[in-house]
Formats: sequence, C-alpha cells, structure tokens
Amino acid sequence: MMYFILSKKNAVLLCLLFGMGLFFGSFLVIRSYAGSGDKKEAVSVIIDAGHGLPDGGAVGTSGIIEQEINLKIAEKVREVLEAKGITVIMTRDTKNGLSTEKSRSLREMKIEDMKKRRAIMKKSNADLFISIHMNSFKNGSASGLRVFYSENFEDIKPLAESIQLRMADVTGAETAAVKTADKSLFLMKNPPLPSILVECGFLSNPEEEQKLTSGEYQSRLAWAIADAVEKYYALQKS
Repeated sequence: MMYFILSKKNAVLLCLLFGMGLFFGSFLVIRSYAGSGDKKEAVSVIIDAGHGLPDGGAVGTSGIIEQEINLKIAEKVREVLEAKGITVIMTRDTKNGLSTEKSRSLREMKIEDMKKRRAIMKKSNADLFISIHMNSFKNGSASGLRVFYSENFEDIKPLAESIQLRMADVTGAETAAVKTADKSLFLMKNPPLPSILVECGFLSNPEEEQKLTSGEYQSRLAWAIADAVEKYYALQKS
C-alpha cells in the first residue's frame, strides 16, 4: 500500500516537473528564435545615385544631366524599399558628389569620390549595392535597359535578371542580356558585397530621354527595382 501511495506522489511530481520543463523550454526556444530572427530579418541595401557634381555624367539631347535623374530615381527606390521595411543607405542625397577638395582636377575629384563610395560599401555591412545610372551612345537610336552584376558574386545574377524583367514589365523598355560588369568600372571591380549596376535608359535617345525625365516613369522604374529586391530576399529567407 505504501508503495502505491509513493508512486502516485512521484507520478504527480514528475508530471509537474515535466509540465514546467515544457513551459520554460518553449519559452526559451521562442525567445531564442525571436532574437535570432531579428538579425536574419534585417536587410540593408546601399542605393548609389551615380555621378554627382562636378561630375554630371552623360548629357541628354535636351541638355538634361544624368546625375539629376540618377538621384531622383535613387530617392524613389529608397522610399519604396523603406516602406517595405528594408534599411537603405544612400551614397549621396544631394546634387553634389562625395569629393571635398574643389581645387584639384576633375579626374582627382572623381577618384576621391569613387574611393569614398567604396569605403561606404566596406563599412556598411550591407547585403546589396545598387548603382543607378543612365546610358548614352553616339547612335541616337540605341535604347532600353542594361543591367550588370559583379563577377565576384555570381549568385546575385538571378536578382539582376529579376530587376531587369520587372523594369521591362512596367515600362515596356527593350532589354539586353544581363551580364557581368566591366572590370574597368571602379565600384564593380571585386566589390566587397554583391553589387548591381542598373542603366535605366539612353539619354542620347530623344524619345527615351523624354520618358526618363518623367516623374511617373521614374516611379515605375523605382518600384520595379524595389519590388525585385524585396521578393529576392523574402525568397532567400524562406
């Protein structure tokens, strides 16, 4: 009889201990998952508006300067990405480039500018770098999108292709095959993080230049870029 009573007490005690273990174990698992999840969920993207005075970049047939359109699209990309919960770092948010010493030659100032942009890439710990540019060609009939990615991050190619596809879908612009970026481009030569260069259109083409100066067209391009980025990292996490 004593053996039976002790067994019941032991059973009750074991049940209590087991229940408490489940509760605290689950609590710890949830806390651990939530803590690590915060880190995994965070996505950070550098948006680089190409050029910046005194380096204005390409000049359109109507006189529009590339750096102006680059900045407008970059700012719109930032707005959409931040609305989607993605952290954005801008290399510039004014009409000016990053060089500080105005007394030097334009070439020296451009070198300083590029080095500072690369320094931002190195220090940011960002997941992605996207540089926004316009194109130009001596043949005024050339048009369409051109998207390139850094050769040392081959696995970013699907995102580059997705960006181009979405941009074409919302604008109807022509496309060419997505390729690795020319290594002569300072920021695309062995960058410290996955990098994509987006040429949004040809300022040397009068019809395309007119579209690129339209705020509505710029918003379409920006949405397409941001949407592709968001979906890419959502898929990576899943």
